[in-house]
Amino acid sequence: MNFAGWIVMTASVGSVISLLVFCLYRVLTLPPAPDDDAKS
Repeated sequence: MNFAGWIVMTASVGSVISLLVFCLYRVLTLPPAPDDDAKS
């Protein structure tokens, strides 16, 4: 693979991994949902 191919592959894989990490961070740091059933 030539140099341009490595650059495109690195940018693609890096952007996908960055998006995955961002989404996991957003989901795992959500505040706890209010539980209305526990109060009754």
